[in-house]
Amino acid sequence: MMMRWMLNTLITLFTSILTGVLIRINPGRAPTPEDLQTFIDVLFSNEIAHRGGSFNAPENTMCAFNKALEHGYKVIEIDIQYTADGIPVVIHDETLDRTTNGNGMISDKTIGELKTLSANNNFSNVEDCTIPTLDETIEFAMANDVILLFDVKGGVFCGKISNTLTHIEEKYPQFKNKFAVISFFPDVLLKVRQDHPTVFTGFTRRHDHIQDEALKAGYRSPSLHPLLFLSDKIYDFFMFYMFVPWMKINMLEIRKDDVSESYVRDVAPRPVLTWTVNDPVEKSFFKRIGCSVMTDVVSDEPAVLN
Repeated sequence: MMMRWMLNTLITLFTSILTGVLIRINPGRAPTPEDLQTFIDVLFSNEIAHRGGSFNAPENTMCAFNKALEHGYKVIEIDIQYTADGIPVVIHDETLDRTTNGNGMISDKTIGELKTLSANNNFSNVEDCTIPTLDETIEFAMANDVILLFDVKGGVFCGKISNTLTHIEEKYPQFKNKFAVISFFPDVLLKVRQDHPTVFTGFTRRHDHIQDEALKAGYRSPSLHPLLFLSDKIYDFFMFYMFVPWMKINMLEIRKDDVSESYVRDVAPRPVLTWTVNDPVEKSFFKRIGCSVMTDVVSDEPAVLN
């Protein structure tokens, strides 16, 4: 499983070089510098509400989005999953168990079945929340001049996100330049660049990603740790010095523990978004060194849980 994942990553990197060459030959097939700068300016003039602000309201719900808007947030990060009937919905996990009163895989449920569930996630100070569709979320964003960051998973989502972006371009043409696709997975960003080259993109990274994925997959032998550590370092080198520049990835979303003033300086002029920053002192630090801050805390109001 690990070898297959690493092989797929290498294939993605080499494909990205070829695609990057084509993009450089035809520089019009990428966001224009003017559009990109306008987008970045908004990101850096606002904090970003992570999943809508999951400390103050149920994450990835209209309750959270409205709470973030109420407190002046104009950029919201959301997660996308797909139902059994192919509808993109806004929820982080692949399963329903953690954030709803349902259970099982989201990909096994129809949109009708999902809409019968409560997504209140133990919050008692909100009206009944359901899992929103991506269309509903986009319509909310358009009505309130909000920018969205789509966090997209890899694997089977590659083709689906491309179809979703086509749907957005056709149904919501006025939403152009009001969203970005961010992902841990190079295959997702490669697919976006190939099929939708003017869509803003961001590469998400924590510097122990391969080690963490190996642990999740059950690889716990101590003898593997040096190999996995080295794999992370090699992966970082290829991603940051080949994939990101060749694919003209527009921004980096980096875990806060991996960000320093020198790091921000080294990757300039590519902007850095850092996650997830909830402490006011940490927020001040990351803003001072030139990062955009993603936070769960959009209000000083205490959360009210059941």
